[in-house]
Amino acid sequence: MINIEINNIIQLTAFWLIFTRWLVILFQLPVFDNTSVPMSAKVLTSLIISYAFFPYLEKEMIKDIIYMGENAFWTLTIFNTVVGLAIGYMVKAIMTIFVASGAIITQQVGFAALSYFDPSSSQQIGPFENLIKWTLVIIVISSGALLPMFKGIFQSFSSIHVYHIGKIAHSSVFFLGLFKGIFIAAIMLASPIIFTNMFLMAVLGIIARTVPQMNVLMVSFVVNIGMGLLVFAATSDEFFNVAFKMYTEKLGQWFNFVV
Repeated sequence: MINIEINNIIQLTAFWLIFTRWLVILFQLPVFDNTSVPMSAKVLTSLIISYAFFPYLEKEMIKDIIYMGENAFWTLTIFNTVVGLAIGYMVKAIMTIFVASGAIITQQVGFAALSYFDPSSSQQIGPFENLIKWTLVIIVISSGALLPMFKGIFQSFSSIHVYHIGKIAHSSVFFLGLFKGIFIAAIMLASPIIFTNMFLMAVLGIIARTVPQMNVLMVSFVVNIGMGLLVFAATSDEFFNVAFKMYTEKLGQWFNFVV
């Protein structure tokens, strides 16, 4: 028989709350949000990170426990779960800039007529979405841009407490500006393909009027795909440079909000 004795319930509760917030955040981060990553790997990673940061975050969690009382275990668990979901979702929302721009490019080029299924994310996703998303993930990881994100998550434990919940109600302006910026950024990244497609449609419309015997519909499929691939190949360097700058800018806004 193994007897387990708990000497400090407050300390154990603090570790659980830290683990809860880290767990729901990591579940939403790129790479970890794929179904190909085993659940045990996600939980173990969250456990290791929580254990590593626990000496620095213990006092901040104890503040919430003292404020709410030792019997508010589930209330504090729900609070940290919601905070973790919000923080993780905001980080994931920044990455949707590139997924959305890839979806627009896929639509404009003409690949949307075909259905692509990505088993790792369990959803329909086009080739440009995958290409742009994973290229940006590699750029972000290799450049060290993930460090400000982890720093923001770390400092959220000291800046977001249960007694600050009233301040969160006044953050709707930030969320409105953030999601508006994400939408505009996705349109801007896909703008070369959009304007190229508009120009091609105008030219093909003129050809259809002057040469009615030509099957413009069939020609448009080939021309759209060919020109779309050429334009994307020609502008790919600038595309990823601008995309990375947008990522760091939005991440900086998120960092200032969290801290």
